[in-house]
Amino acid sequence: MDYYKLESDDVLKALGSSIEGLSEEEAKKLLIEHGLNEIRKTKDYSVMKSILSQFTDLMVIILIIASLISFFLGESADALVILGIVLLNALIGFFQEFKAEKSIEALQKLVSQTAIVIRDGAQKEIPSTQIVPGDVIVLEEGSKVPADARLLEEYILKTDESSLTGESIPQKKVVESISCDKVVCDQKNMVFLGTSVAHGRGIAVVVSTGHETEFGKIANLTTQTKTETSPLQKELLQVGKFIAKATFVLVFLVFIAGLLSGGTLLDMFLFSISMAVAAVPEGLPATVTIALALGVSRMAKKNAIIRRLSSVETLGCTNIICTDKTGTLTKNEMTVTQIYANNITIDISGVGYDPKGSLSVDGRRLKHEDLDEYEMLFNIAALVNNSELIKPSKKKSAWDILGDPTEGALLVAAKKIGIDHKALLKEYPKIDEIPFDSDRKRMITVHEHEKHNHAYMKGAFSEVIKLCDRISINGVVHKLTTQKIEELEKKNEEMAEKGLRVLAFSIKKVEKKYDVESIEKNMTFVGLIGMIDPPRHGVKEAVAMAKKAGIRVIVITGDFGVTAKAVAKQVGIISEDARIITGDELSSMSDEKLKKVLDTEVLFARVSPSHKLRIVKILESKDLVVAVTGDGVNDAPALKKASIGISMGLSGTDVSKEASNMVLADDSFVSIISAIKEGRTIYDNLKKFITYILSSNIGELVTVLLALIIGFPLPLLALQILLIDLGTDVLPSLALGVEPSEQGVMNRKPRDRKQKIMNKDLLSRLLMIGGVLGVGSLFLFYNTITSFGLSPFDKSIVGSAAYVKATTMVFVSLILFQMVNVFNCRSEKKSAYSVPFFSNPFLLFSVFSSVVISVLYVYLPFFNTFLHTSPIGFVDWAYILVIAFSINLADEARKFFIRRKEGLVVENVRVTQ
Repeated sequence: MDYYKLESDDVLKALGSSIEGLSEEEAKKLLIEHGLNEIRKTKDYSVMKSILSQFTDLMVIILIIASLISFFLGESADALVILGIVLLNALIGFFQEFKAEKSIEALQKLVSQTAIVIRDGAQKEIPSTQIVPGDVIVLEEGSKVPADARLLEEYILKTDESSLTGESIPQKKVVESISCDKVVCDQKNMVFLGTSVAHGRGIAVVVSTGHETEFGKIANLTTQTKTETSPLQKELLQVGKFIAKATFVLVFLVFIAGLLSGGTLLDMFLFSISMAVAAVPEGLPATVTIALALGVSRMAKKNAIIRRLSSVETLGCTNIICTDKTGTLTKNEMTVTQIYANNITIDISGVGYDPKGSLSVDGRRLKHEDLDEYEMLFNIAALVNNSELIKPSKKKSAWDILGDPTEGALLVAAKKIGIDHKALLKEYPKIDEIPFDSDRKRMITVHEHEKHNHAYMKGAFSEVIKLCDRISINGVVHKLTTQKIEELEKKNEEMAEKGLRVLAFSIKKVEKKYDVESIEKNMTFVGLIGMIDPPRHGVKEAVAMAKKAGIRVIVITGDFGVTAKAVAKQVGIISEDARIITGDELSSMSDEKLKKVLDTEVLFARVSPSHKLRIVKILESKDLVVAVTGDGVNDAPALKKASIGISMGLSGTDVSKEASNMVLADDSFVSIISAIKEGRTIYDNLKKFITYILSSNIGELVTVLLALIIGFPLPLLALQILLIDLGTDVLPSLALGVEPSEQGVMNRKPRDRKQKIMNKDLLSRLLMIGGVLGVGSLFLFYNTITSFGLSPFDKSIVGSAAYVKATTMVFVSLILFQMVNVFNCRSEKKSAYSVPFFSNPFLLFSVFSSVVISVLYVYLPFFNTFLHTSPIGFVDWAYILVIAFSINLADEARKFFIRRKEGLVVENVRVTQ
């Protein structure tokens, strides 16, 4: 039922209640019927479920199957190594994602613990969970609203609804019914669960509790919204499928070739299975996870805290950022930015409640002695004021205000010219107050100064100006002419068009005995003060970077359209021609029409959480990667639905943080762009090390397959392949995962989410690398065997010293091939020699370490026995190095033809001696 449309008496009647509240008996019956007033959790977080989810990836499943096969074949060492890699991958993933989704628990924290109700005609304090529909509740300044309720009485009541609706200032409440349909933020005779009373007091009747409240509906939206699979998860699934298929095909070919070359059915079956186990890139899942974890660590240093590992890469292909205004583009701290007094417009610098700032005219900063002329205006602003400016303390390091944010902004502005509020009140003690109300739209306080009474007024310009017949200019009072009033009206409109909330101020000397009527006539107009919740520092530059990177920014806010448009224009998101669409318009708009609207320059204002969620769904239905920013409870459903949900760490509610993928530690929009750059870099690096790892495995399989086709005995053992994958390939692949960003990474459009890592270009590159590795390794095998005067086609050489040395040469050559290839993989198209050699010290260390490990494989007696290797001489190492560098020549030729084909400028190549 739309209770805001009913008169208060009709609401009480519909709920079976009265102004004296329910009886205890009625409340007990209703509690059984409606349940406790709480946001119930639909499911508990399970640590076991989180751990098990780490084993659902296709690549991990393939590794588990490979380890089981190894156990079955009696290769327990291989099996334990593979299982160790699987467990390492699971542990890293689990600990990075340990903070599970606790949106509903966070919602409960926002609900007040106790509430004052009227039952049986008497006030009493009860746990808020015991409140039922029909209860009459008492609202006092500073208290949290315990349930959704319809106002019955109010005295200058204002509620802070910023976390629910996105409103940047407290909302004035009324008792009168509203006849037409209104969205939540416009239901001025309603108060809502989880919001708080900023000013005044009131009495209301509860109309809904728990999950039936607006907060409850958001909770339902959040839990019903499924988290989408990230592009990276989808991509790795495709990589896993490719590896499974490619391994099966190649191992099948090895099996057939082995049979044709004279091997027995059982021996070739067992060898093929061993090859399948060895061919699976055991290090890939762990390498991906570790690379993402390292990316998370780097992003945390840039104030972007990632809650889900796979979200790191999702940032890299973000097409659209749907941003809230309040608390995201802005600080959610009202700030005076402009005044008009003494016929001059003055700009005021500074953002938020920190009283640092200066006054300037046309860019010229005013000197201290110039400020005296404007002291009267700021004195009035500080005196007609019930707020308090709070200095930083140990508990809170930043300046803050207690009371109404609008009044707080006036105190901050006064402080900027040196006016101390408390000292001023001692000099001008307050003796009376006529509070602001929605009808009068003005507030008056009366103060005593030098044995005289002075009345000070602030309010809407239209109300204040009609009570004035004179104006103060530079301390001299003049008659307020019609021409002057028109000038003031024009200035008021000019300031309002900038999205400023404009207040007018006036003064009058009054007698000792006075009444409201005598005060509100013949007043002296003093000036105008305009304020706004201003953009954060650096947002304009961040928006420009986003546009350069091909990312569109759309503002979706619960605030008023004019204000939101002013901020969006100021930071460069939209132009003057942009269309404003309200929540009411959105409700009546079809999905097809909304799709078309989203292709135009548009801003959404006065929207509800369900509206925001709908916009995100429509955008994602167009196959776009959508990032949604927000800090309030109202943002939670959309944050969870989006490809990447981004919440604010400082100003954000717990609900928004727990529903998001990423939390901005500094609340800065700029950090989003830094995170997107990191996301793009991480995806580039994923491609690099996936190419590196797969090229190694393809090369190993091609070597074995070619040997069997030619008629050579096996040139490589399955255990040796496993040791290459886990012993020498892991560190270089991890090093590729931390490669610095390539130049121009933010000058290109977002990657198409349909673009796959496993594409034709990569497959052709892998086959080329595999061919070079296979031919080069078999040349060394052939050369070594023939150097002993033996034939490589003679199967009886297996087990001989010549055969052991030949397999050692192949084993070492495959390792060094990859050490050279890792430098090729640093760029897909640029020459390896154009990439700064020392830009990634970890890569140099990893290559050095892998070479040392290969030396140990060759010369330590333990490895000679375990891996069936033998020491080799200096000339053998020279042969291997020369052959290994052939992969560099082949890949440089490939890159050259790609650059020439794409019309790229061939870069200067550093010639190394």
